[in-house]
Amino acid sequence: MKKFSALCLSLLVAFAGLTAKAQKFSYGIVAGYDLTKVKYSGNMKNNFSSDNKSGWYVGPKIVFSTVMGLGVDASLQYSQRKLNITQEGYYNNETGEMFGSASQSQTYRTIEIPINLRYSIGLGSSASVFAYTGPQFGFALQNMKFNNLGTGNNFSRENLNTTWNIGAGVRLFKHLEASVGYNFALGKAGKAILNGVGVNEGESQDLELKYKTNTFQVQLAYMF
Repeated sequence: MKKFSALCLSLLVAFAGLTAKAQKFSYGIVAGYDLTKVKYSGNMKNNFSSDNKSGWYVGPKIVFSTVMGLGVDASLQYSQRKLNITQEGYYNNETGEMFGSASQSQTYRTIEIPINLRYSIGLGSSASVFAYTGPQFGFALQNMKFNNLGTGNNFSRENLNTTWNIGAGVRLFKHLEASVGYNFALGKAGKAILNGVGVNEGESQDLELKYKTNTFQVQLAYMF
């Protein structure tokens, strides 16, 4: 984590240097569609799986660029995604019954702040292609409740979830941007405490399940 923090600090310093030398500034609005899959770690990770679930995001975006093709883009997004959890057999502590697999999805709402370093190559006066990479900082807006999985608000969100972006796109007619990218987790988005899980007959213990979110994104932006 210390190495990652140092990397983020170095990138922010580089971003600041590039914006100071920026030859062009543009602003606009970005909106996108995404597919999110949950990755698990912890005591019971092998008992859970996840399907890709769709979501969307929207918000303002700014782009700083230089004559060398290097630049910085950043945005402030409201994001709404579905998180899916499938439990491969679960035990109901109240009834003492064992059930087969159960799948549930809940809405995960966050404020996302991606800050990307980008490199653009012109394709004439009306088009260019670009690649980008950089950290994204997400702030979850609520805990969530998955039935038959622990108790209470059993998805306890992290206050800050850090992920990393990588992607490529095209800008057309100086205003319209289209891109595809992948956003992968660097830390957990939340965790659940499963209370009193039966391991052997007459035994129980509290187990922790951690969640990470990896997301495929397609987005459009209109820059003024």
